[in-house]
Amino acid sequence: MNKYKLDRYEGSYAILIQEDTNKSELLVLKERLIAFAEAGDLLSIDFDAMGNLKEVQVVEKESGRGGIKPSCL
Repeated sequence: MNKYKLDRYEGSYAILIQEDTNKSELLVLKERLIAFAEAGDLLSIDFDAMGNLKEVQVVEKESGRGGIKPSCL
């Protein structure tokens, strides 16, 4: 799984920043994440063979509370 930080919601999209040395951005439809993820949350994302979101988990809430909130997409 890949780790991304939910940087912000902008228009119809969630802007994710990959947590590695590249810091690449990924745009995801807001409706896929808004129900359980907030800006600043660290997410673990699994992609299917076509590159679509398969599973998203909140690894760490922005407040640092931790805990996992799985969401299968």
